[in-house]
Amino acid sequence: MARHRIVFLVLFVNLVSCNNNNTSIPTPSVYEPSWTYKCVPDEGCQRSQSPEPTLSNVTGTVYESLDLCRTVCGRFGGIWPKPGTAALSMQTVKIHPNYLRFDLIDAPVETRELLAKMTQVATANLIDECNGNVTEVVTTPVVVYITIKTSNLELSWQTDEKYMLDVQSKDANIAVHISAETVYGARHALETFTQLVTSDKPDYTDTYKCALRLVSGAKIRDKPVYPHRGFLLDTSRNFIPLEDIKRMIDAMATTKMNVFHWHVTDSHSFPLESARVPQFTRYGAYSAYEIYSTEEVRELISYAQIRGVRVVIEIDSPAHAGNGWQWGKEYGFGDLAVCVNAKAWRSLCIQPPCGQLNPANPKMYQVLRDLYKDIAETLPKPALFHMGGDEVFLECWNSTEEIVTYMKSKGYERNVEGFMKLWAEFHSTALGIWDEEIAALGGSQQPVMLWSSELTQAHRIQRYLSKDRYVIEVWEPVSSSLMSQLLNLGYRVVSVPKDIWYLDHGFWGNTKYSNWRKMYSHVLPVEAHVLGGEVAMWSEYVDSQALDTRVWPRTAAVAERLWSNPSSSASAAEPRLQRLRSRLAARGIPSDVLSPAWCSQHDARCL
Repeated sequence: MARHRIVFLVLFVNLVSCNNNNTSIPTPSVYEPSWTYKCVPDEGCQRSQSPEPTLSNVTGTVYESLDLCRTVCGRFGGIWPKPGTAALSMQTVKIHPNYLRFDLIDAPVETRELLAKMTQVATANLIDECNGNVTEVVTTPVVVYITIKTSNLELSWQTDEKYMLDVQSKDANIAVHISAETVYGARHALETFTQLVTSDKPDYTDTYKCALRLVSGAKIRDKPVYPHRGFLLDTSRNFIPLEDIKRMIDAMATTKMNVFHWHVTDSHSFPLESARVPQFTRYGAYSAYEIYSTEEVRELISYAQIRGVRVVIEIDSPAHAGNGWQWGKEYGFGDLAVCVNAKAWRSLCIQPPCGQLNPANPKMYQVLRDLYKDIAETLPKPALFHMGGDEVFLECWNSTEEIVTYMKSKGYERNVEGFMKLWAEFHSTALGIWDEEIAALGGSQQPVMLWSSELTQAHRIQRYLSKDRYVIEVWEPVSSSLMSQLLNLGYRVVSVPKDIWYLDHGFWGNTKYSNWRKMYSHVLPVEAHVLGGEVAMWSEYVDSQALDTRVWPRTAAVAERLWSNPSSSASAAEPRLQRLRSRLAARGIPSDVLSPAWCSQHDARCL
């Protein structure tokens, strides 16, 4: 111990000696790295070479914060996804939400209630730029004039989502003109408007008064390339609370995605409440607290609609159906599903626990009708329903005596094609039930979605599945020719290349992780029968604790691909994606890091 004290004393003496040296570096009383950022043509925002002794004004091409620089720098500023055409001023004007007014006079009466809610979301997003507190009051009036041409409130593949947005500043007045065919086009314009705004809070202090700055002039013409821009979330493998789902929808709205594909049930659990069949959640939910009530589902659908997002509920069947269906015998209904929770699972299903519906049992269709009726009453019209339909394991049905006997009575051979006939019979019966329940509610016949499978192979699909009634969601690897084959046969498709746009890949087995650049760079064909694509977050290895950073900002990369199908590279998009990441954080949505901070402060320098 004595020897250690001697060493400490020597070091202390040396430090004192250094401090007495006349050449020592002066220490500032308060350390504030007052960096500024310059918008450099073809390079983006670049941090100053050294801290500025006197801060520059936020005019010209030098800015006090990186977010402010990115909002105005480059042809598209900080807008995500990339708009069709845009011309932005590099000047900004201060605004305050209290002096922001929305003029809805030129919007049909039928749209105004929904539109008013959309403007409330836009205003809240603006305030978030100042962490919920815009402290610098600016009395400059800002009027957003909104023109909508149609009163149609339906969200479908036919919805016109294009919009025009102009920002004009003159004589201490700011006018924002929005024109759209539908209320959803206007919503996208409002989202773009919020992305023309940032706080002017410098990066170097937490005590600065926060004001909002709006790009002083803008002219934007924009529309999506694909009508289906989806995000799939699996809430069966691990339950995802409703508040987390809403946060995903907030981020979808920020990136102009418009389809929330809710894979709500699977063989693992059945958390979706059914008023007519309460046994589903009683036997299938993980706990009494991990259930989506009917009222919560309706609330979520309304929440999503305000953000321009269509909710598509998937009840995967006839496979991927186990827990929640195992109560049949107890209630005198027989086996509604077979192979449920089978211990020797490897030959009976893709992963434990197993379970497939029993197409030999008429009671199963009776229960399915009640479930479909509940869902049909919940979904807005025109209802888009996903019937699942993938990964049927023939050995499960082949090992069930009731099903084998039923097949014999129908004249189905006990071979692959015989089981394909049984599989197709299930889909035909299920579709008929769905159509009847929709018709009973006054709805018209609509296409339904199915996953690609052995039943949808090009040499087989035309015998069993009508191209007028089914849209095939193709989840084959990018090297597969199935999607092009289906297109050649006249089928409509939604693309989810599993080796690129599956967010769970890289976290299990031999799968490989796709970073945002790889996801951004995958290009879909642009033709009428390619409705668009989806990003899939399967939840075997994710729950609410890991959800946000697993999903964002990678999903945003696909959102831009589906909205504008850009010809530019991922590298060119990165500064805007960095700005989006900051915007998501301000809105309470964490997202994964894109680069070291030095690279994020020096655009194009780390390529």
